[in-house]
Amino acid sequence: MSRVAKSLALAAAVLLLPACDLGLPAGRTPHREFNRLDMADQPRLKPQRADIFGNRPTGMMEPPQGTVAMTEHPYPFAQNEADKAGAALKNPLQPTPEVLAHGKFMYENVCITCHGPKGAGDGLVTQLFPKPPSLMTQKVRDWPDGQLYHRPMRGQNSMPSHARQVDERDIWSIIHYIRKMQSENPVAPPPVLQTAAAPGGKS
Repeated sequence: MSRVAKSLALAAAVLLLPACDLGLPAGRTPHREFNRLDMADQPRLKPQRADIFGNRPTGMMEPPQGTVAMTEHPYPFAQNEADKAGAALKNPLQPTPEVLAHGKFMYENVCITCHGPKGAGDGLVTQLFPKPPSLMTQKVRDWPDGQLYHRPMRGQNSMPSHARQVDERDIWSIIHYIRKMQSENPVAPPPVLQTAAAPGGKS
């Protein structure tokens, strides 16, 4: 090896020696300095990250069967138990201006497309789908708040459950807003029942 080559090799060794012994300064994630003293650069399982083949995250553990998150409150009533919900559930909120404002906001962003601006069941979606009953009928007015709460939680007729779109506070606030609309609008007539046509074209 020539003297020049030896000198270059020696200089390279001197430059790399501090990096090997002390490690390079750690930078922001993701680390690309190959700092052997940085624990974040070691191979490890990372939560919610799948492997290179796209399989489920290898760093995650399946929760035990029946586990419920601390912030989750399973709804205890089945779809056909509206009467039980009406008797058991009470609106925990008071109709304060803040609650009514939130209920109005949620109604106009979630409910108005089907139920209409005044709860008459004349929303824009009813041009394509069956019209829901008016929220202004005496029947709905007589429902306890728990009955109204049950409908968006479990759905009714052509209305699916909205439990993933609105939370508990949203629904109770909406109910207060519906009660406010009921106090400001006249009682709507009950829906007209459609009867099957009799033989010969007579109903």
